[in-house]
Amino acid sequence: MLGKKFQARTAVPYKELHCSAPPSFGGKIQPLDSPGETNFLAMLGRLRSSRLLLLVAVVVCIIMYMAGHRMSSVSIEPPSFFPWTTVTDRNVSAYVSTAKQTLLMPREGCSGDEFLVVVVPSSPGNSQRRKAIRNTYGQWIRQVDSATTTRKLLQLSDGWNTLDNKDVESTYVVRKDYLDQPSPLLRNSKVSAAGGASQGMTRELFSLDGKHDMKDNLPIPAKSASDETKTATTASVHHTRGRSGPRVQLSTFAELNRTLKGKLFFILGRENSESGVSASLMNEQEVYGDIIVEDFVDTYQNLTLKSLFMIKYITNHCPDVNYVAKVDDDVFLHVPNLQRTLLANDTSEKLILGCLFCYVRPVLNPTSKWFSPRYMYQGDHYPNYVSGTSYVLSGNVLTPLLAAGMHTPLFHLEDVFITGILARMIGVKPQDSIDFSYQTRPTNPCLYQTASMGHEMEPLQMYKLWNMLHLRGMTSSCKPLTAAQIRRYTPSKCDANR
Repeated sequence: MLGKKFQARTAVPYKELHCSAPPSFGGKIQPLDSPGETNFLAMLGRLRSSRLLLLVAVVVCIIMYMAGHRMSSVSIEPPSFFPWTTVTDRNVSAYVSTAKQTLLMPREGCSGDEFLVVVVPSSPGNSQRRKAIRNTYGQWIRQVDSATTTRKLLQLSDGWNTLDNKDVESTYVVRKDYLDQPSPLLRNSKVSAAGGASQGMTRELFSLDGKHDMKDNLPIPAKSASDETKTATTASVHHTRGRSGPRVQLSTFAELNRTLKGKLFFILGRENSESGVSASLMNEQEVYGDIIVEDFVDTYQNLTLKSLFMIKYITNHCPDVNYVAKVDDDVFLHVPNLQRTLLANDTSEKLILGCLFCYVRPVLNPTSKWFSPRYMYQGDHYPNYVSGTSYVLSGNVLTPLLAAGMHTPLFHLEDVFITGILARMIGVKPQDSIDFSYQTRPTNPCLYQTASMGHEMEPLQMYKLWNMLHLRGMTSSCKPLTAAQIRRYTPSKCDANR
């Protein structure tokens, strides 16, 4: 969430001082008693002047650097909308306490044997985002019957007139408007009983999103005809131009592990200081029963409180969970990939996992979204932390994190506070995973051979990605990706800033 947007204090490096070089002595040096004596003395004077000017420039640079460093420690007046002033109580226990009752509880809690609980912080007005999550990756968490999903996919292939079917929407959530203009190629495409798709459909769906993400300019190549043939027991078969027979390719996509139980919750606050739970939220809860509403005002500056309430709820109601994934409501979560990543870890290990940031300096510009006043944080850089867009906490760090938070003055940047400041206090080092990224990722299914999440997705993008991930003819055409294609960002200076 913070990453690339931090602006470090800079001073002019010495090497950027463009001082003129000392004059060179060309030609033959005259004897001191010759007519050239006067010219030599003049040159010597100019050389002394150049050295003096260089010394003055260096001294000025040092003074400017020291002045800038001194100014950085001066408290800057926060903007008027900033709620955490010098007189605001930042005692966490005043806001997140056992005495405060949860305003709205989910219909069903944890059963006690969950491997993964996914908690999505959401704003009261983001009902369409919540619906998209329930209807896409939420189906993985709820483990919707795969045969039913396959049957709906076959219905989808028979023609776009089926998209008006409400039953299709409730199970597979395809809508006409997930593609701007459904083309005749897609309308006439057929999905085989084995789940494959025509090469034409594959090309068409890729072209809809483009082979490059317009924001990150990230190429995601499909497998070429020159790739070597791969075989596997669970493989899809399709024809490739230039070959006389079918090509069998190995699928590298993770399958959902249905032995691992999961749970999905949405956590929200109040719309304003005067309101309780709105009628629309009550109606949404009546339908889905997966919403938690806590007693705080739901604003960006209160995200730390929201995450602390999340930890408090899970600690009290899901004490035996192995892992908790905190996932923003504009993030698509590839649950099978995350399962695969977490299964590679020792469940007894204390884990904070995500997109790691290291040696990040506080932003002192009061107009910035990530402004950090000196009275709230006085260090030159934050502890290592992971991006708040999405991260995973092992169940055994929840109670220590909450206990540490109750005795630490609140810091408003949630990811810095939870996964950086508090993590350091309890002796847990946040870990980096290429599965996670704060950057926008293309809605291209090939990325999700490895990636566990995609950031900055609108509901229609979630639907589109979900649909493409379930067309095996799409996913079987993907070639393995490099680390740079999966995530362009690489953390640095991490060992020096533990």
